Amino acid sequence: MHAPHHLSSSWSALPAPLRQRLTLASTGWRHLAQAAALCLGAVRAGVTGAERARLTALATDLLLWAWGENPLSGPLATEILSAPELALPQASGAALTAVAAGWRVPEAKDGGLAYFERLATLRDTAKLAAFLAGQVKKTPAALFWRDKALALSLYAGEPEAKAALEAAALDGLADGPGAVPALAPVAAALNAQAAFLRGDTGACLDALAGLGQTFGPTFGPGFAPARTGLALLAAGEDQAALPHLFRALCAAPWQANLAQVAADALSGLRHALAPLPGPTLIMLYTWNKAADLEATLTSLFASDLSVAGGRARVMVLDNGSTDQTPQVLSAWAARAGENLLRVTLPVNIGAPAARNWLAATPEAKAAETLVYLDDDVDLPQDWLGRLGAALKKHPQAGVVGCKVVDHHAPHLLQNVAGHLVIPQDAAEDRPDLDFQSLTPNPFRLCDAHLQGPDWGLFDFVSPCASVTGCCHLFRRAALIDSTDAAPAAGGGFSLALGPSQYDDFERDLRMLDSGANAVYQGHLRVRHRKRSGIAGQGQSSGQDRSAASANAQGNRYKMQCLHPRAEIAKHMAAQAERLDAQQQGCLRLLDEHRPGEHILDGADT
Repeated sequence: MHAPHHLSSSWSALPAPLRQRLTLASTGWRHLAQAAALCLGAVRAGVTGAERARLTALATDLLLWAWGENPLSGPLATEILSAPELALPQASGAALTAVAAGWRVPEAKDGGLAYFERLATLRDTAKLAAFLAGQVKKTPAALFWRDKALALSLYAGEPEAKAALEAAALDGLADGPGAVPALAPVAAALNAQAAFLRGDTGACLDALAGLGQTFGPTFGPGFAPARTGLALLAAGEDQAALPHLFRALCAAPWQANLAQVAADALSGLRHALAPLPGPTLIMLYTWNKAADLEATLTSLFASDLSVAGGRARVMVLDNGSTDQTPQVLSAWAARAGENLLRVTLPVNIGAPAARNWLAATPEAKAAETLVYLDDDVDLPQDWLGRLGAALKKHPQAGVVGCKVVDHHAPHLLQNVAGHLVIPQDAAEDRPDLDFQSLTPNPFRLCDAHLQGPDWGLFDFVSPCASVTGCCHLFRRAALIDSTDAAPAAGGGFSLALGPSQYDDFERDLRMLDSGANAVYQGHLRVRHRKRSGIAGQGQSSGQDRSAASANAQGNRYKMQCLHPRAEIAKHMAAQAERLDAQQQGCLRLLDEHRPGEHILDGADT
């Protein structure tokens, strides 16, 4: 039998730097590899005895889980195999060796790599897909091309292109002509993921059962049961999921995200809805995006607006649009009547000014709750109730945000709980601000959520440093003073960061100065039409992308100059305490309700 407080005590026994990194995120293959490096660093520094064995086992588990999230990565496999301290299971070692041997960057004389890089630069998805499928067919043993095909399949918005790329990446991987049997666990993990992403729970569970029963802890002992539990949660089978989640946590008590997901499922917060306090005003600003605005207003007025101190009202600021936006708003005004308010400006004043303008209106000052929305989102029917549940759980929140996903490929995360980090390569002894650098004070938000598809490991409610302005909620008093519309509790949005980019993040930093923090509602998933990263290919011209990139880079520079290193360090220290307290609370809840051994044994994958 495990100790009564097994999960809490196991978590507390982890090295403090490791706990701090894992509360930021315990997923993302690069992020986990860096966490493992902390353990290996201590081992190589000379720790001995039981502590050496414990840290080596931790590093092994973290690296195997990281590999499970990106199993075709030859560079990662090579990195793991290059660490002689690790005691790898036999199946893991054989599969890692096969991946490392089969993943080779093509030689320049081949010509294929140059053509691939040219298509990638042009963001020509259709030609990329056809080329990669052809390369895999021509050289099925070349894992480099399978890896690229699988990566592109995750970002493909068109179902046919996605299916073709996925098939090219996986067909015959472990059992075709010339296939390597050692890759069977890799194929099982990837087939489980493919089934999960297309919503085929049965096929996903079958693949995970095979992975767990046939290949054991190839990706670590907690990996297969965790993914089984997450697949069941995604299918709405919360009670069936919990034994698998507990089993995974007993095997991998470092899995901070999984503990929060399990705690919310156990407590009911996963499905909780609550009304918003007082009258609510939902505010949008738009410029020349008539089709997107039409879709956004359609989902908005189809949602439940009655949970907001009476029916919520909607106000749209038109930033001088010259397309069909005025006609879209006129049509919706006729349908929505007094529930839709319009502000029309002759020019585009940019996002920060538009947000401040909306907050200064008499309607905003009369509301109790203010919600900002982008003009290119799709909302679920219960979105306001979800925000209300998070605000009820954390009534002192300075702002409440949500999980934002790619509209075309909803398994791709764009924004989750924002946690402050300073890159590891940032010099400790550098001046506070280096104006000669493009990153004068190189803090950012953790990007672990961008390192793979969404398995549900960010489905929880949690405090954080920042949330995206794509959909976020304020109590009026946290944004404006109702007597004179002066900024309060962090202030309004900085006009220095117009026309867009980083104004919501920068405002959240000022909010942290006031003593408040953001709250993330991961059970609210908002789909965003604007694509980001590789998913943005083909969405705009090269000139448009360059202009947007230059604007974002300039605003990042200005934002970093506004917030010196000492201030960020203070916020990060408070963040570490906040996140550890959140984690301890989740683990105490799980320890109090942990099922018996016979139930855990029955959850074998």
